[in-house]
Amino acid sequence: MSCKLLYTTFQSVKLRLTNKVQFQADDNKVEDGELPNDLLSQIIQDAETAVEMDLRSRYAVPFRSKSKNTWDALPDHTKRAIRQAVDYKAVAIVLDTDFGRGTKVDGEPYSNKFTKMYNDQIQLLLGRDSIGRNDKIDRHKVAPPLEDLLLAASNSKADDGFRGMVLNSDPRERAVTYAEEQLNDPSTSWERTRIGGL
Repeated sequence: MSCKLLYTTFQSVKLRLTNKVQFQADDNKVEDGELPNDLLSQIIQDAETAVEMDLRSRYAVPFRSKSKNTWDALPDHTKRAIRQAVDYKAVAIVLDTDFGRGTKVDGEPYSNKFTKMYNDQIQLLLGRDSIGRNDKIDRHKVAPPLEDLLLAASNSKADDGFRGMVLNSDPRERAVTYAEEQLNDPSTSWERTRIGGL
């Protein structure tokens, strides 16, 4: 396994597959029933790409610190949140690819479990924390972005993590300041501003 992974490690993925998949033990040969290292490497890289694609609507790809522009500079909890999503995706792909191969053992329940965990994690990372079970109504709250993670260009101006963020297209000179004050300054009221003028 000579490739370099960006967001996780081989050991992190393997731990989640203990007693479910037999990995290649000898680097020089693959025994029958073992998952080859080259295939595992490809699967994990594919999982990292899948996570990037699923999160690119909110975060810049590759994932990196907005303050220092590197992955390593991100806070540990931010890196762990992304690693968790990558691990879930990689495990689901491995289970679909390898678990129960050549036997009557059905790996689909395990794969479905990790796919659901992955989808739930992606929703959390996108800021869509479900607060209701009624699928007919869009009931999500917008959570703040992951700490220090660079936002995608399409979100950098509009996504401050607060549902009340106003995107203002008013041509008046102080329109943006006025809207910001109305939302964030309790001492400013519409009545006072109306009487005093803009």
